[in-house]
Amino acid sequence: MEVCATAPGKLVVLGEYAVLTGAPALVLAVDRHCRAALGPSENEYCHLRTYAPEPEETTFPPGSLSGMALIDLVTGADAAGNELAWRGSVDSSRFFDGQTKLGIGSSAAALTVWAAAWSVYTGKDNITRDAAGLESLIGLHRAFQDGSGSGLDVAASLFGGTIIYRLVPESGPSVGSVQLPNSVGFTSVFTGRSASTRDLVAAYRDWRTARPTEAAEQLQLLGRIAEDGCAAVHQNDADELLTAVTAYGRRLEVLGQNIGAEIVTAEHSEIAGYAKRFGVVYKVSGAGGGDLGIALSTDPDALAAFKKAVRVQYRVVDFNLDTIGLSVEERTE
Repeated sequence: MEVCATAPGKLVVLGEYAVLTGAPALVLAVDRHCRAALGPSENEYCHLRTYAPEPEETTFPPGSLSGMALIDLVTGADAAGNELAWRGSVDSSRFFDGQTKLGIGSSAAALTVWAAAWSVYTGKDNITRDAAGLESLIGLHRAFQDGSGSGLDVAASLFGGTIIYRLVPESGPSVGSVQLPNSVGFTSVFTGRSASTRDLVAAYRDWRTARPTEAAEQLQLLGRIAEDGCAAVHQNDADELLTAVTAYGRRLEVLGQNIGAEIVTAEHSEIAGYAKRFGVVYKVSGAGGGDLGIALSTDPDALAAFKKAVRVQYRVVDFNLDTIGLSVEERTE
């Protein structure tokens, strides 16, 4: 038996940073998929091949570590499964542009597919698309990230679609399925360089510790905008959503100045200039510092003109929504 699993990446529309303090985040699962496959080894060794983006292969005895932290987090906690000799692969190459990560949640998607494939292959229940499944995956992903991260990228990989994600202290993460207003189209632009989300979040946490009053005020503003934008989605109000996205993008630039980190880079500012010229809304998507930005508009012609202009200098990445989330399939010969 071979087990195959796929899961999508993500784009963040609203809620970066503020989601860590309970604000909602509006997140799109997108059709760049990470894939895992797991089956029996043809000999007494385990074989692991990864694509991130280049192929790498390692061979090791059952019960030993592969040397890849994300894989070992899953397999190392399973004493029974560690007796097995297996052959597996994890392919996250679609999360890269050439050799550079796009910043659409590659580690979250890779963890999701590997944990799901491992669970089924070793005879356990499939990871469920519910609160229990989400919490187990977020716990593993936070361990991989030294305790940081909101879990929104894991939620997008697990559930798919358009979601509103929120951390609720009393009951854990909350995920609600929604749809963007019908008239809103989107695209994304890659700045050409990757950002370190971990470093940006560390700077953010240091700022909150050093200047708690200022941080509380700034995060309250961000949270209020995110609430307004998510309310607009529920009300199918495209104009109010775009107003919230514009305001949130501006506040992220201020946040970067406050924490001493370049959330909105010179590249993002230049792309935002193109967007303004064509009447398109644009902001960074995710922690910033590079990676991707998201552009939205109710005018398809304006969005097309923006893409044509910005493509001269930057990489336009047209994603579609992934409406499935995690998918697991068992194959028998």
